[in-house]
Amino acid sequence: VFACKGAMPKALQDVNQKIYSEWLPNCRDYEIAAGYNIEMYTAVSDFPKGNDDENYYSEIWIPVRKK
Repeated sequence: VFACKGAMPKALQDVNQKIYSEWLPNCRDYEIAAGYNIEMYTAVSDFPKGNDDENYYSEIWIPVRKK
């Protein structure tokens, strides 16, 4: 699970980029597994500027397995 904090869609795009360009290539213990990627979004009504709020929170869940 990778946390995203910040205005959408940039925060989500930035974390996705880091997952595939930094975390995955350097991860010695895990690799991508078959399955679905899931994106979890919090309620936009919880933030003054909705999903444009600098504190907006979401998560990216990717399936991984031990190498």
